[in-house]
Amino acid sequence: MNAGGKFAAGPPPYLKERYRLVEWIGEGSMGVVYRAHDETLDREIAIKFLPPEQVAGGEASDRFLREARAVARLSHPNIMTLYDMGLENGWHFLALEYIPGQDLHAYLVENGPLSPRRGLRVIRGALSALAYAHDQGLIHRDIKPENIMITPDGRIKVTDFGLARTQGDVRLTQEGALLGTVLYLAPELIAGQPADARSDLYAVGAVLYELLTGQPPFPGDQPTAVLIQTLNNPITPPSQHNPAIPLEIERIILKLLDKEPNGRYQSAQEVLDALPDETAIAKSGIEPAPTASTPGSLVERIVRSSTTEAVPLPPHLLMTAALEDTAVAVESERRRLARLLGESVVEPLNLLLSQANVYKQTTGGNPTAKMAVSVLATLAQQVLQQARDLETNLHPTLLDTLGLEPALEALVNQTIRTHGVQINLSLRRLHERLPPPIELILFRVTQDALARATKQAHATEIIIQLTLAAEGLTYRFEDNGRFLPADDLFAAAQSRIESLGGQIELGTAEHGRLHLTIRFGLATAVDLTPREMDVIQLLAEGLSNKEMAQILSVSPRTINFHLDNIYSKLGVSSRTEAAVYALRQGWVRQS
Repeated sequence: MNAGGKFAAGPPPYLKERYRLVEWIGEGSMGVVYRAHDETLDREIAIKFLPPEQVAGGEASDRFLREARAVARLSHPNIMTLYDMGLENGWHFLALEYIPGQDLHAYLVENGPLSPRRGLRVIRGALSALAYAHDQGLIHRDIKPENIMITPDGRIKVTDFGLARTQGDVRLTQEGALLGTVLYLAPELIAGQPADARSDLYAVGAVLYELLTGQPPFPGDQPTAVLIQTLNNPITPPSQHNPAIPLEIERIILKLLDKEPNGRYQSAQEVLDALPDETAIAKSGIEPAPTASTPGSLVERIVRSSTTEAVPLPPHLLMTAALEDTAVAVESERRRLARLLGESVVEPLNLLLSQANVYKQTTGGNPTAKMAVSVLATLAQQVLQQARDLETNLHPTLLDTLGLEPALEALVNQTIRTHGVQINLSLRRLHERLPPPIELILFRVTQDALARATKQAHATEIIIQLTLAAEGLTYRFEDNGRFLPADDLFAAAQSRIESLGGQIELGTAEHGRLHLTIRFGLATAVDLTPREMDVIQLLAEGLSNKEMAQILSVSPRTINFHLDNIYSKLGVSSRTEAAVYALRQGWVRQS
């Protein structure tokens, strides 16, 4: 909790009777950062402090306030959001969006260089953020891998517009913190010229160079040596370190790293316009597109897979495939709506609140104005919480990252907070995660049942149980609400559950109590070798033995050998049944 005693000599642990510090996560020459909990909106945030000794005197405090106002103007999906600012016990602080995931430097250390396609995805997000910031008149001045985050769902966030540095690697020692900056510093800044958009773009080029090669353009252990190389040495073409880098991308990198600002792209939007799309990279032959010619829907995959066998296609398998396709389409639309909600409602509300909080600091002795701003901010906070709840319901990221039990706990807590209903939640912690399709249908059924109980049946007590026994997994939902027909609400869920091999029992008592029970018989764990797992994943995509052999660099005869072993282990007799088994288990390759 105190991160090695840093609370004792550090900032106050509770701010504005609202923000509670949780753990120390980073520090640098510009301040210290903590993960905190916003108890008003029930969300995680980051708190950046500027120590009292750094704001001694009015000029520094005014500069801090001007910086906060500038960042508060930024509302963009690829930029860390500023929520609030204040002063507590002599410590100036900013309340910022907490971004889970890894920064690019940590990601590169763990995973190595990115593919050209993945590198372009990352750099597009960073360039989109800079294009927006530059249009607002703000220059980042410290673009580097440590200040670009990748969230668990793959989004890119640019952080630290002059704020704290990440803790946890050697580049953040006193000398290393400087080195972590000069590796991406444009030559004109070394020469003492002012920063502009083109110096940010030089840093983007240096970051992209490192993403694709695993090293910065001018590596070195001493800052002075790096500065001299940056000013005087020519750039080694990145393809000499990684021959897989397409020529078109290399030209863009080299133009970004031109030593003369006028020789570079003149705006972030100009770079975005110059970047090739991923399809063009794939068609170049340097980096093949993953299953570009494979049909996308499960029905198409099953039909294609069945054409290699001299057996009729069972009708129930087509029905299973159709239900799977419908579920995938519905989830895709939900997540699209969640993304639109975040961009169109949540982000603008965050901007409104941050501007209101900053404005409140400037109202001085005008109590009427301060009260008006406080009332508007309170109303905006309530709407923001509702929008965030809806966004979470549409796209439950906890379900993706941590599994069913934590996602159900969060859903129950949200329902209790919103409706004040009593919920008895009893979950059996599972040693291993369930197949993703089963986790998803149980979560969605719980959402529908809770919505029915609280909004229509007006229940006051709800029981949710998840148990695991020798015969399989059992899920139960009960409420004491008034009588309502429930068959129509759960009709689609029933078809989906049965297609996944489960059973559902639904009933209501005369006085209205809903009884919902779902059972899944858990299959015995199948011990497939890594190569057999590769084969069944490709099989689920509808690839022929010859296509699988080409991808895995083996002979078709070897593929047949692996398929025989797979059929035996799964207890199936055809590639079609094996493909359906794989898709039910969520054994699909990530694009």
